[in-house]
Amino acid sequence: MAAFRSILFTDPDAANDIDDLTAPDCFADLYLDQIINDVVQGNADERLDRYFYLPLHDASAVIYRHEVFRDLERDEVRAPMEAFVVGMRTMRQRLDRSGRLWHPLQRQGWFVYAVQEFCDTVAALGDELGRITPSSRGLREFADYVASYVSGDRFRTLVAGIGDVQAELRKIRYMVHIEGLKVHVDRYDGQPDYSLDIAATFDRFASETAKDYRVRMKDFPDMNHVEEQILQCVARLYPEQFKRLDAFCTQHRTYLDATISRFDREVNFYLSYLAFVRRFTDAGLRFSYPSITDDPSSIRADDAFDLALAAKAAKDGNTMVCNDFHLTGPERVFVITGPNQGGKTTLARTIGQLAYLAALGCPVPASQATLTLPDDIHTHFERQETLATLHGKLDNELVRIHDILSRATPATIIVMNESFASTTVDDSLQIGAEVLGRIIALGCVAVYVTFLDELASLHRACVSMVGEVEHDDPTKRTFKFTRRPADGLAYAAALADKYRLARDALVRRIGQ
Repeated sequence: MAAFRSILFTDPDAANDIDDLTAPDCFADLYLDQIINDVVQGNADERLDRYFYLPLHDASAVIYRHEVFRDLERDEVRAPMEAFVVGMRTMRQRLDRSGRLWHPLQRQGWFVYAVQEFCDTVAALGDELGRITPSSRGLREFADYVASYVSGDRFRTLVAGIGDVQAELRKIRYMVHIEGLKVHVDRYDGQPDYSLDIAATFDRFASETAKDYRVRMKDFPDMNHVEEQILQCVARLYPEQFKRLDAFCTQHRTYLDATISRFDREVNFYLSYLAFVRRFTDAGLRFSYPSITDDPSSIRADDAFDLALAAKAAKDGNTMVCNDFHLTGPERVFVITGPNQGGKTTLARTIGQLAYLAALGCPVPASQATLTLPDDIHTHFERQETLATLHGKLDNELVRIHDILSRATPATIIVMNESFASTTVDDSLQIGAEVLGRIIALGCVAVYVTFLDELASLHRACVSMVGEVEHDDPTKRTFKFTRRPADGLAYAAALADKYRLARDALVRRIGQ
């Protein structure tokens, strides 16, 4: 049989402990928890989010996923996969119902339904994959695997067995005779069925306006005691058929192919993310497959946006503002400044989100991008002060940044959002300069959101990104960021205007 194990991993053993994973520490600060919850919402696999907790660190593994994503963007490839997922979900529902039922014969009946759905679903997928030509290595190898599996003895035996059992069960005919509280079950040998005659006789009294006195019976999963006894009587009347049913269930208890079952779960990673992306592309926003580089000075993204904010904007009917960012030469640190409520934190989150999504092998929210694969993403955002640590806010911030710097490597990405703002300006500047110096010495990529303009020109490794305001009204934020020296003038003008301290306002007040 063709060699294939995973549609997500070039090293299938990488996901051995997938169900034990928890969300990375950066998720909450970067709003990745909201994004992934939105992606997997409504999916039958409650553990699908685990696959989004395991970023890749190998460019070839990312390219492997890019190819599969591109294949699944084609309707003729995606439609059979979606039908396969629906069929496998139906199979699991039937299998789950079989496991919850009390009566053994009823359990066996639902087990047969589950196996039948599996056979039909896999056979249909094999036919569809034989008619299309996937471009990705992953789907080509899976198509070869399915073709080999469907033509193999194991699957053929399973299909033949399910056909024989169902054919035998369809031969069963029995009669139920009810007299008072007595129920008699016997073989059906052509005895007349009076139910149709009775219905025809009383049909003449039917009226469209007649009140319906029938009582709707609840359809419980398990049979009631009368149904159970009828089924047991039928089994005694047809022992050979039910013996074959029992033999089939025993023989094929482990019918489910592990590779196909794994594919069923993993392909939902692609389908759910693509469905999520279509919500934004339909609104005119652009996604792209980032080029992966080992050179931090080549990092760039055009028309990038915060996915979590975009999801909220779509619900509220608002438009998104996109931004560009890039590093060249010795540049490693984005120092983001600008007026409050001007989008500084949003831009920092955007950069972090793109880095993480790129490491998942997913399309990223940007028209084009070149990104590295970080070994980890650390965030240093403001935390509420807590009595549990017995430390002040600044102490906690210093402990956290020390822990981050002790674990960071040149391949790490660090995102800091207005750190050390709880202390004086001079102390905040001194601490910020020291931390930035250590980050620069490491040579890793970082984002530093600050209200201190001096940090933007601390070192040639720092790139100053300034949030802009409207030229004719500095109180209005544009949420656009440009690469230019930080001067704080736009913010100062906005504050002066807000508190009526601008030159024109002062002249009018003095003149009064």
